[in-house]
Formats: sequence, C-alpha cells, structure tokens
Amino acid sequence: MIDRVHFSDPITRSQKKRGFSQKELAEILHITPRAYQYYEQGKREAPYDRLIAIAQELDVSIDYLLGLKDDPK
Repeated sequence: MIDRVHFSDPITRSQKKRGFSQKELAEILHITPRAYQYYEQGKREAPYDRLIAIAQELDVSIDYLLGLKDDPK
C-alpha cells in the first residue's frame, strides 16, 4: 500500500524538459507556485484531477509521475 505519493524527481525532470518554470506550470494548473512546490517536495499530495492535469501538461503518463514506470510515455 502506498501511503504518500512523492513524485519530485519525475515531475521536476519533466517540467525542465518541457521548458516550464515552476511559476509557469502553476499558472497553467491554476494553482499557486507554492502549492506546486509542495507537490514537488512531497509536502502535499496532488488530488487526482490535478495529477491528471500535470501529466497532460508535461506530456507524460501518470504511472511515470508516480514512479511506477521509467518510461515517460
């Protein structure tokens, strides 16, 4: 059982690969930059709808963000 979803490495890699700053991605997701930073740092869990939006914006699978797969697609 997974207690806490911590996806800092995949989300950070994907964000940088796509050329987004934290602030830009937060604006796209309609959240504050601090909320986005908390997702990256594992201080806050992203709700499912936000997780889907992050995966879509970064063009990666949710499995990749969650660390279940090594391949972003």
